[in-house]
Amino acid sequence: MKDTIALILVRLTVATEQALFLMLAADGSINRSGDGSTNNEDHDMFIGITKLPLFDRLREKVPQAWFSHLGGYEVPDQKGLPCELTIVMKHTDGQESGLVFRYGSESQGPPGDVCQFVTDAVAITSIWYEEQKKMIAKANVKSKPWWKFW
Repeated sequence: MKDTIALILVRLTVATEQALFLMLAADGSINRSGDGSTNNEDHDMFIGITKLPLFDRLREKVPQAWFSHLGGYEVPDQKGLPCELTIVMKHTDGQESGLVFRYGSESQGPPGDVCQFVTDAVAITSIWYEEQKKMIAKANVKSKPWWKFW
């Protein structure tokens, strides 16, 4: 089942604010916004295509056992800010499968393998994401008039 995944999307909202949006597809498409932290301040969305095998690396991290436990889960006794983590996988036949977890920022969150997958997704895309942020920063510096140093 894992071999039929053509697109992976990870979205984390904290108190209705998007803390992380990440999408990788088999064709090299990549989207990323945020770092997944509860105090995420980075809301710029970067969209592109990469020749790096980022999608393949992330697809390898999908546990086969997930396909027996797809669906939505709500952690009881939630404390802190409301969080929702969504992982969607689109397959080559057009079908979608996924997991949704609703929990509190100060209570028990998703299972360890899910948290590790999100951590891996952020790590796998971080080099590309940081390069995009640097390109924008350079473009913003170049667009200022020569007499403005601030």
